[in-house]
Amino acid sequence: MSQKRDYKSVKSKKRSSFFKTGFLSMLMCLGAQMAQANEKTSTSNEVEVKTLQSTITGTVLDDAGQPLPGANVLEKGTTNGTQTDFDGNYSMNIADGATLVFSYVGFKSQEIAVNGQTTVNATLVEDAAALDEVIVTGYSTQTRGDLTGSVGSVDISEATKAPIVNAAEALQGRVSGVTITNNGSPGATPVVRIRGYGTGNSNDPLYIIDGVQTDDASILNSINPADIAQMNVLKDGAAAIYGARASNGVVIITTKGGGYNMNSAKISVDMYTGFSSATNLPELLNTQQHGNMIFQSLRNDGGFPSHAQYGNGPNPVVPEKLQRAPVDATVKPGGGTDWLDEIYRTAITQNASITLENGNEQSKFLFSASYLNRQGIQIATGYKRGSVRLNSEFKVGDRIKIGEHTNISFDNRSGGQSWFGFATRMSPLVPVFDDEGNYAGNYSNDTGLSNPNNPVAEANRQSDNYTKNLRVFGDIYATLDILDGLQFKTSIGGSLRAFNTRQFRALIPESSEPISTNTLTEADQDTYEWVWSNTLNYSKSFGDHNLNALAGIEAVNVSGKGKEITRTNFFFETPEYYLLSNGGGAANVAYAYDNASSLFSVFGTANYNFAGKYYLTATVRQDESSRFLGDNKSDIFPSFSGGWVVSNEGFWPENNTVSRLKFKGSWGQLGNQTLPVNNPTYNISALSQQYADYGFNGSGGVTQGAILESAGNPNLKWETSETTNFGIELGFFDNKLNLEAEYFIIETKDLISPDNSLFSSTAIAANAPYVNLGSIENKGIDATLSFADVTSSGFSYGIDMNFSSYKNEVTDLISAFQPGDGGFRTTGTVTRTQVGQPLSSFYGRVVEGIFASAAEVSAAPDQGFATPEDGVGRFRYADVTPDGVINDDDRTFIGSPHPDFTYGFNLTMGYKGFDMSAFLQGSQGNDIFNNDKVYTDFPTFFNANRSVRVLDSWTPDNLDATLPALSASITNNEGTSNSFFVEDGSYMRLKNLQIGYSFDEKVAGMMGMDSVRFYIQGTNLLTVTGYDGVDPELQPRFNDNDSIDNLTIGVSNNNYPLASIYSLGVNLKF
Repeated sequence: MSQKRDYKSVKSKKRSSFFKTGFLSMLMCLGAQMAQANEKTSTSNEVEVKTLQSTITGTVLDDAGQPLPGANVLEKGTTNGTQTDFDGNYSMNIADGATLVFSYVGFKSQEIAVNGQTTVNATLVEDAAALDEVIVTGYSTQTRGDLTGSVGSVDISEATKAPIVNAAEALQGRVSGVTITNNGSPGATPVVRIRGYGTGNSNDPLYIIDGVQTDDASILNSINPADIAQMNVLKDGAAAIYGARASNGVVIITTKGGGYNMNSAKISVDMYTGFSSATNLPELLNTQQHGNMIFQSLRNDGGFPSHAQYGNGPNPVVPEKLQRAPVDATVKPGGGTDWLDEIYRTAITQNASITLENGNEQSKFLFSASYLNRQGIQIATGYKRGSVRLNSEFKVGDRIKIGEHTNISFDNRSGGQSWFGFATRMSPLVPVFDDEGNYAGNYSNDTGLSNPNNPVAEANRQSDNYTKNLRVFGDIYATLDILDGLQFKTSIGGSLRAFNTRQFRALIPESSEPISTNTLTEADQDTYEWVWSNTLNYSKSFGDHNLNALAGIEAVNVSGKGKEITRTNFFFETPEYYLLSNGGGAANVAYAYDNASSLFSVFGTANYNFAGKYYLTATVRQDESSRFLGDNKSDIFPSFSGGWVVSNEGFWPENNTVSRLKFKGSWGQLGNQTLPVNNPTYNISALSQQYADYGFNGSGGVTQGAILESAGNPNLKWETSETTNFGIELGFFDNKLNLEAEYFIIETKDLISPDNSLFSSTAIAANAPYVNLGSIENKGIDATLSFADVTSSGFSYGIDMNFSSYKNEVTDLISAFQPGDGGFRTTGTVTRTQVGQPLSSFYGRVVEGIFASAAEVSAAPDQGFATPEDGVGRFRYADVTPDGVINDDDRTFIGSPHPDFTYGFNLTMGYKGFDMSAFLQGSQGNDIFNNDKVYTDFPTFFNANRSVRVLDSWTPDNLDATLPALSASITNNEGTSNSFFVEDGSYMRLKNLQIGYSFDEKVAGMMGMDSVRFYIQGTNLLTVTGYDGVDPELQPRFNDNDSIDNLTIGVSNNNYPLASIYSLGVNLKF
């Protein structure tokens, strides 16, 4: 039977009552709010007409002539104000002789006297410094100009121009000190690091989304990027307000919430569609080159070339059909099968988002819905997500506000794993299908076709695998203005995640290493998080003295329950049959858990400034965590910061080139209670039929027993980071040009990691205890530079650059060193963490060159060759000791995965209806251990395919070769960890380029819309790098418990290729 068919997931046409009920309830709530908003707006306008003396209307535009929706218009000296609608229009009632104050985030405020006019228009100029912008810093807000801590912000309007899937991608290259790693797989969660790696434990920051707190980065996959209003990163002692969860920094996301005093409901629609394709794929050998490589290897080893496929004789002969195969399979003419071309495709990407918002004097709301469909560039993979959001707020009288944020999302990641490794190793002789239409393979070990499975077959057989997530999160809050300047707020936030996955491992009959039975694996995990926060905030000004103080109490609880079950021996391999009850083998429970943890906190902070010149901030928080025992359960985390705005002093000259000068500094202590295991303080035992059951009487049945699975450490305590930050802010030319630079030192002590030296390597099923094993120091510089201006002709432009550099060093360890993962084929353990070195440094032998003659071998330190001639064409290693003998003692540190610096560059331009933005980001000076070369450059699997780099292998006529002489096996320890595998991972990438055009109001009106904008864009268009691998942005390595292995950083092993995305989009407003 032919296997040439499309493999598509079978979708159920049923919809659960949960979704129906939830969606109908949301629509009813939405309809009620719209009715109330429209009704109250009308009533309010009638009242205002009676009490105020005149009505003023107008439009607020930016310096490019585009409307500014949501701009604030305030009657100076009063609380009377409104906001512009989506077209930048406003209307309000004012007293005679009034002056209007126009303001908008990121723009300079402007005052205009009415002077009897009935129409007042305003054009606001972009403020590169954005000193008046209100920044959410946790439980409170501050204007940007008042900040004394290190807080980075994302220009959301620019960041969301790119077709991002995960909200964390908006941070990439746009905030100094923040690095993002994304492996390119659709739906994968990016890895966020703030000011480097501070621990071998979890380096994930804390995420605050409205009122929800979590360190689970996957929650960012559930947010529609179009819903984000603001994204801020707390990088220093400013994060101390979050205490034991803040040592890796805090990312605060605030979503949009509609606006008060809107004239009518507004709708915005954003859509794009396009395609993506794999970039920078390696070039592999064709059939003739492959045969030549095999024959030359055999000749170099002193043998006579003979091969099951290429025959005997002086030169290889490419066969027309596979030899020794049980079926007829025709070799593809013209160089054989290009397996990378077979498993990667041009993939469709689509996104649609709609937002509805409205508001009057007493209420406001925002409702949004979005759908994303992104096919994977690897065949039979993809990611789909649907989400809805409802944010609303109501005023109850003059002193009470009640509101909520609700986000519901569902996503489905379909298909199997990355088959890049098999595609690079699969022999070009093997066709995708045999002559009967079934999948072709290597069939047996005597075919000379090596052992990788057909990657097209593997990908298609896993097309019905899935990983699904249903997530609901949000908060309900209320504020009470007790007195003028004194406000109480209570908020209850929560998150529910229902995760389930199904993986089916089908039989592979065409493989040389077939499996004996098929296997179905199903897993489900439910996670619940809630946080209850209560704060009391006091804000008051006494002349030039300004005070803002906050005190709070908070409780956090996280619980989870899950299991994984596998079963074998299924008669049919069709999705309809994929049920655990249909398996013939015994069910096996791989894991099951039910756990919970809690955190109770008391905190306070106070901000003081005098006359806008001198600033002081003090914060303290006490946390008590259930994850530790005794005195280690609680700790206090203080922080202090201060600033001096020199340019606000009386002695500062007016009309100076330097329009702003500010110095600031901070110090704080932060904690890290996140652990890769749930109960590290207790001994955990487990039932084990293999190791624990015992026959006490020597006859009859055995008695069930348990063994120690994990050893606990009751003295374990959380990690603590002490951070010091000094900064300077400079503004030039009336703040058109702005420079901000900071120097930081972060010292993290009591690092948490398992101490494998405490247990013998032969201990039965026992995991080593987690201990506090050492300290790490990060020190470095963050800097940002921005410039914005508009010419007299209306041409606007802006440039934003950021730069970050840090030095990482281990300062203390309880053991001589901590090794990284040791499971890499042939290379083994390639990283080592040791005092005086960066975390996870590469460790191995140093390759100095290739021996060109027997005389060179004789004159060099002994590498163990039987004769000098055996060493010709092989790697020459450095004698590090030096003792005249090359052995493991000559291993040393050969590279670091930490960059010298990272950077981002964003350019924007606008003229009349046209706009353009270009974004570049990169990394410089980081090394990568390219472990993929074990397969593509060396005979780890002799008959497998290789990179065309092997064409530059050493021969007597090619003395400047990059690779040693070809051979049928790895010799001279050339497959172990050495400097050949260490490459410069520096790169610069054109991340996004977008060109748009907005029709003028008249044309848009003819279309029945308020505004219309079309754009074209390209993402990941160009990467400049000297790295030989598929992508210098590496995916992390995960431990067996799904935590990130931070002791094995920067090792490339079967990465997912980067996708270039080309799309056409439209922004509509009604």
